[in-house]
Parts: sequence; structure tokens; C-alpha cells
Amino acid sequence: MTNPPQPQSEQAQKARQRLSDWQIDLLGEWSPDEVKRILTIFESLAHNANNSHLSDLFNGESTSFHYSGREGPGGRTKGSEIYLDDDWTDWTLAHELGHRWNNAWARLPEQRLKESVRAGKFDWLKSRLRRVEKWLTHRLAKFGIQRRVDWRALWYHPGNAPPPCGSDRNFNASEDLAESFAASLLPQDAKIRAETAAKRNYKQSQFWDWGRLFAAYPQTPRGVITLNMLRDLSTPQQHLRQTNHSATQDQPRRT
Repeated sequence: MTNPPQPQSEQAQKARQRLSDWQIDLLGEWSPDEVKRILTIFESLAHNANNSHLSDLFNGESTSFHYSGREGPGGRTKGSEIYLDDDWTDWTLAHELGHRWNNAWARLPEQRLKESVRAGKFDWLKSRLRRVEKWLTHRLAKFGIQRRVDWRALWYHPGNAPPPCGSDRNFNASEDLAESFAASLLPQDAKIRAETAAKRNYKQSQFWDWGRLFAAYPQTPRGVITLNMLRDLSTPQQHLRQTNHSATQDQPRRT
């Protein structure tokens, strides 16, 4: 449900102006607390990218925020538009912002991350076997067996570095990049998420729980790669080497 209009304090107005200077548009009515939370995430991004001109980070493009009108804490991103659900979290925002950054550079960040950690092994074969998985689920349903076939062997392979917060059947190269982006901005949240994911999957616990080996996510292999890309792709010179093209993302919810 969209928040009712609220009087904007001078502080909130300054926060909106700063976001506007960065080509960040908040469409609709946002509470002062929400504006402050959004600004805090962008300030963290500016710090991590070592760049106070955030429009450079998004290839010179603007970014718009909308209320999705949906219940829950999730969100989704389409091109340069980010839609947040009623109870969105800071992690939701950071995750969707990762998709937005990926879109601004025609999904180059996800490709670089995938190649750097050698992730996504046998994706071409797994995509075909996923069709068999789906077919079996439908066949079982016809016999009254309501069971979803889910072969873990077909999950996205995270490569030679621990994933940000574990993995599941919806994890893919795009989600990998968005989670790595969010983990870089919210390392404490990421550490807790990684610990929780490791407890859910004992076989992968040593690999997924990167907090056993690293003090913070930015020190992990994926964290180092993500931060390097943020600083590399946020330089004006990159505009001359990249097409100003936005892909479209509508990924499963991450909260």
C-alpha cells in the first residue's frame, strides 16, 4: 500500500535533493524514514565505489524508484526502474540496485564475475535438464503426487569462491551479481545470511560460511572482484567503451 503524503522535513528535502543530484528519482510518496534509508544505501555505494558522482556508476543513466503495490519485503527491477514491495528491507534495496547496476552495463558485471570465479559450470546442459525436471513435476501431478522435482546437481555452480549468502534453485549469474553487490554494501547482514545458509546445508557449510575465513565480505574473492568492478565501471572513461544499453531484469524475490 502506498504511503499517504507526509510533511517533508528540511532534512528529508535535502536527502531527496541529493538523490536527485545523483539522477535518482523517487516516484510517489516516500516517508522521511524511507528517503533516509535509500540515501544511506547510496552513500555506502559512493564510498565503496570511491566515486561521489553516482551517475557515472550507472553509465550516465537515471534510476527511478516506485512502490510495487505488492505485499511483502521483496522487489524487482526492470531496466532502470526499481519496484519495492510494501515492507521492503535494506537488503532488498541493495539487491535490486545490484540488478540496476548490472542492467546499466548491459550485464557486463555478471559476466565478469562469472568468469572470474569460474561459476556456472555446465549451464548449457543444466538448462536442458531443467526441462526434464519440470516435465517430471507435471507428470507426477497428473498422478496426484504434488511434489516438485528439484535436483540439486542442476543448481547454479558458484565456482571456486563461496557465494555471498548460499545458493538455491533460483540462484543464477544475475542473482549472484545482485547478491554480491548487496553483500558489499551490507557486509554484516551478508555474514548473518551466509551463516544461516550454511546451517541449512551441512554438506556445503564449510564452503558457504565465508565468515570462518574472512572478517568481512569485501575481503572474500567475490567481494574483491565486485568492489574492483564498481571502481572500474564507475569511471567516465568507461562511457566511451560501453554501449548505453539497459537489459531487463525480473528476478525471483530476494528479501
